[in-house]
Amino acid sequence: MENQYRKRKKGWWVLTLLCMTTIFSCQDKFNRLIPESSEVTDSVDLVYGQPKVLLLIADGARGESVRTAEIPNMNALLDRSIYSWSSLSQEHDESTSTGADLADIITGVNQQKHLVTGNNFNGNNFKTFPLVYNRITELKKDAVIKIYGSSSLFIENLAPESDAKLEVNDEGVVKGVLEGLTQPDITMVTGHFTEVDKAGMTGGYDNSNVNYKNAIQTFDKQVGEMVQALEKRPTYKKENWLIIITSSKGGAFEIPDNENDNTVFSNPNVNTFTIFYSPKYSSRYVNKPYLGSRFNGSFARFKDGLAAEIAEGDNHLFNLGDKDAEFTIELKVKKNKGPQNTYKFPDYPSFIGKRDVWESGSPGNGWVMFFKDDYWTFNAKGPNGSGEVNGSKLNNATWNNITVVGYINNDGNRMVKTYTNGIPGNEMDVTSWGALDNLAKFRLGLLNGGNNWNRGDFYIADVRFWKTALPQSVLTQYNCQIGVGEDHPYFYYMAANWPVEGSVNDNMIYDVGLFGNNLKLSNTNFEISKLNDFLCAPSVEILGSLVPKNTDITAQIFSWLQIPRQESWQLDGRVWVDK
Repeated sequence: MENQYRKRKKGWWVLTLLCMTTIFSCQDKFNRLIPESSEVTDSVDLVYGQPKVLLLIADGARGESVRTAEIPNMNALLDRSIYSWSSLSQEHDESTSTGADLADIITGVNQQKHLVTGNNFNGNNFKTFPLVYNRITELKKDAVIKIYGSSSLFIENLAPESDAKLEVNDEGVVKGVLEGLTQPDITMVTGHFTEVDKAGMTGGYDNSNVNYKNAIQTFDKQVGEMVQALEKRPTYKKENWLIIITSSKGGAFEIPDNENDNTVFSNPNVNTFTIFYSPKYSSRYVNKPYLGSRFNGSFARFKDGLAAEIAEGDNHLFNLGDKDAEFTIELKVKKNKGPQNTYKFPDYPSFIGKRDVWESGSPGNGWVMFFKDDYWTFNAKGPNGSGEVNGSKLNNATWNNITVVGYINNDGNRMVKTYTNGIPGNEMDVTSWGALDNLAKFRLGLLNGGNNWNRGDFYIADVRFWKTALPQSVLTQYNCQIGVGEDHPYFYYMAANWPVEGSVNDNMIYDVGLFGNNLKLSNTNFEISKLNDFLCAPSVEILGSLVPKNTDITAQIFSWLQIPRQESWQLDGRVWVDK
């Protein structure tokens, strides 16, 4: 027995020696393959290669036009790309300018932070929100960056002078990029192109403009040339390249009615395209997201001071009472373009209220809801106080559901809270204001007041007035539905229900609720429009997070270059992955 144990022990030692000899032999071979270095190498680089970025920006390349042009070189990248033809730039008032759009890309923050307006860089806030190039060279001391562009606007304002070169035209930009790609230690190369935008300015940003389509196809050929040069780098297979191809903005084009969904996706000025390409990516197509259901029918257009005033029923029901009274006012509104040919209303036009006069410094108690710039506001006045609670920004040219709730909180205080498309907004304590009551007639549309306050242009529908505070759970469930039935848990608290759609006859808007509070229109000369628009579509801010946008470019670059994103940078972009 003892002899057998000794034999097994001797066998274990022999096996151990054989394994150790094999390991040392392998290690010796490995050491001969990998030269010794005094520097510590990032193990990620050893496996994946040194990360590098090629960024190509084409001004004015509208995403839909790029998609439908003949672009074999960019299409060839899509099997290994995260890409979208419905990506977005920010909605700027100066839609023909590119400075703010380019600043969004190069800083990773929006206009409210970088403070570039149109093509004006004088008041920029790059000290707080630096250029992506400055961030990279600050955190990667050995980084080598080259920037080439055919626009002095870009080169002089958005590129470090030592790393940038202004070219005469886009052909020169291509040559510059090819030159940059020959540098062995390059970290990031940027090419900024302008000739697509120039072609769009001369005849429209659509492929029906032959010059514009040709410019897109020329850019595609240039992309092919630059990608080919990149892949011919002697060290390419040992490197880890991310190629970003995008447009800073779209451009003006009249979207056909059958393609216009009246959301930000039908604004050709902000329709960009984005391609994130890496040989290591799987293909991921980011399409335009689901925008919700549609509200169709015939609606009275509230324009040129049109109003509807209570003619039958109990006008007193629409007073909001004193500190212990609860209420809910909800309705759907759709804005048209106003007097400045925008969806902003600077003159505070009312759309529902009960107040004698609505103008600056209005006397008398009561309440009103009105448009203010591109959002909405609830204003009220009592014998002991007054004020207003802002609602949220409204979607343009689609239906928004807006709600005001007056409720008593756990401390016994009377609060007023706003909701927009079911999402809670601001609130205010109005306990001390006193009774928000008066003898004025309840109205939809324009209230009596100053002449400048009637410059609204909008539709109203599904107006409901409740003599109770609807809980948030109920508002979330029902607010974007059309109509209300007896299955609604608070149906019998409803003081009035004006669908407006289909209930305008004989110059009256009929109440289909329990009490017959019918409204009479102020004149017979008004427009009835047939509409079929989205209801409660996600906000521009939410939609901007569902597709790539300009500010995502910087976030993607930092992630790729393994530069940890810091919260203090306050970046507005997100990182996209191929999952």
